[in-house]
Amino acid sequence: MESNVVKGAIGFAIVMIVGFIIVGTTRETQQEKMQGAFLQTSNLLSSLALDKCTEAVKSEIGTHPYSPSESDSDHVKYVTLIWNNVGSAKRAECRYVMDQGITLLKIDDRTIIENDVAATTAPSAPRPVHHQ
Repeated sequence: MESNVVKGAIGFAIVMIVGFIIVGTTRETQQEKMQGAFLQTSNLLSSLALDKCTEAVKSEIGTHPYSPSESDSDHVKYVTLIWNNVGSAKRAECRYVMDQGITLLKIDDRTIIENDVAATTAPSAPRPVHHQ
């Protein structure tokens, strides 16, 4: 009976050692890390947009908008959400831009917020001056 217990313990130890070796040698590739970061950023952007835009629409029309009827996003920089037939409004549109907040809020034909999106690229180099 003791030999079965010893064999079982040795077998368990071997399985554990092999498991640790497999986990220790398996590394996440750079592409997998990039995909994970992209998914986290996209999820964060969508969550922020939904929270902030829902709050803004609710403060304007007095009714809590639930699931947007339409949405558009580049999954990195902006999300546009549209609700149809929310409370007294036929259409509510909200655009949320990462690091800038709400840049557009329209309720029916009224524009409540409209900000130009700041350029995300470096300014162009100055043009050379031609002397005559």
